Amino acid sequence: MARPRNQEARKRELIAVTSRLLIERGQGGARLVDIAEAASLTPAAVSYYYPDLADLYADTYETAIAEYSTRRREHVAHIASPAERLTECIALGVPRTGTSSHAATVLLMELSALALRQERILASGVEFEAEQLDLFSEILESGALTGAMRLQYDVLETARAILAVEDGIAIPVTAGRLPADDALRVSLSVASSLTGANLLAGRP
Repeated sequence: MARPRNQEARKRELIAVTSRLLIERGQGGARLVDIAEAASLTPAAVSYYYPDLADLYADTYETAIAEYSTRRREHVAHIASPAERLTECIALGVPRTGTSSHAATVLLMELSALALRQERILASGVEFEAEQLDLFSEILESGALTGAMRLQYDVLETARAILAVEDGIAIPVTAGRLPADDALRVSLSVASSLTGANLLAGRP
C-alpha cells in the first residue's frame, strides 16, 4: 500500500490529468479508462486512489475553483483604484482562448453540470460563488466609500448582477459565438451603469 505522502502526490497527479482531459475532451473523454491511460496507470490503479470516480471529479472541481479564486485575488490585490481593480477583475473573468481563464472556465463548466447529482460539487459551487461575490463586494464597497463609485443598488445586489453577467456571457464566448473583446465591452458597460464609474475609459 502506498504511503500517505505518496498517495497525496498521486492524487494530485490524477487531478491534473483529469483537469487536462476535461478541458481538452469534455466529460466523454475523461472516463476512468481515459484517465488511466493518460496517467500511464491501469484503471484498477486509478480506482485504488479513487474508488468512486465522482470523488476524483469533486477533488478536481475543488482544486480548480481554489486556484481560480486565488489567482484572481492576487492579480488585483495591489491595484489601488477601485474602478481599475473592478475593470481588471472583470477582464480576468472573460475566457479568452489560450489563457488560464479560458481553461478554468471550460473546466468549471464541464464539472458544474454534475452539481445536480453530486453534493460535493454543489457545495463547492456555492462556496465558489460566495468567494466571487465577496471579492466583487470588497471592490464595490471600497469604490463607494472613496466616492469613486455611485452604486445604483446595494453592494451585494450589484455584485450579484456583475457576476451574473460574467457567468452568462462565458458560454457564448467559450462556444465561439461571441468575441472576447465584445464580451468584455458588454460586461464593462453593464458594470459602469451599475456603479456610476466609467470602466470603459481608455479602452477601444
